[in-house]
Amino acid sequence: MSKFKDYPIYKKRDGQSFKKISGIYTDSWKNAKKEFANNMTKGNWEFSNDVIWLDKEGGVEVEGWYDFSGGQALYNEETSKYEDNVIDFLLCSKADIDKGFSTWNEDVYTWELRKNN
Repeated sequence: MSKFKDYPIYKKRDGQSFKKISGIYTDSWKNAKKEFANNMTKGNWEFSNDVIWLDKEGGVEVEGWYDFSGGQALYNEETSKYEDNVIDFLLCSKADIDKGFSTWNEDVYTWELRKNN
């Protein structure tokens, strides 16, 4: 007997109802959330020139995806760090991706990973 389960993924546009679009087949809810988080965030830079991955070497304390579409935090060339307001641009941290999550919002769309009971 397989302990793998199908965890469905639903998507909706604002003002509309959720529709099942796909699923993740894995052995646990925890692993499903991790895979969902990776799938929702990988390739962010491909969708927007203003979304970039930064880490401590890039001058930030919190590693993750930063969305600078609302403006760019100032980068200090002397200290090789961003100003304190860079955290305002954090879209999704590496810690959150590694932990996993079950909901993702982007623009007018929402995706949900759901448990099958």
